[in-house]
Amino acid sequence: MDTKLIKEVTDWLKTTDLAEFCYAKHGQSIEIKTQEALPEPTRFSCSLMPVCSPAIGIYHSAEKGKNLILSEGQTVAQGETLGWVETVQKKHKITAPVSGKLRAITAQEGAAVEFGLPLFFIEP
Repeated sequence: MDTKLIKEVTDWLKTTDLAEFCYAKHGQSIEIKTQEALPEPTRFSCSLMPVCSPAIGIYHSAEKGKNLILSEGQTVAQGETLGWVETVQKKHKITAPVSGKLRAITAQEGAAVEFGLPLFFIEP
């Protein structure tokens, strides 16, 4: 494609409110995008704090013989036990990093979990 034509199309595009321009003829094509056409990265703002699995293993809400029932909307204190992740070698205690309300519980009793998987979300 002729570079003179590309320059003319680019200059013309700057005078319009178009964000992108596509043209094809005889098997040749051109596509021009302005800065406005570039997608902006998605930004999330969230006040929820994830509580992630400390290891790969099986999630249990309480130790054997004990009962710990957690529900969404429940208030938890910093350091309060939220459950355990049992691995081959040991049990890893999961505690609330901050005081607040449990807004989401993704952990399921007896489910396999991976390291770093969010199990709870707390709103401080």
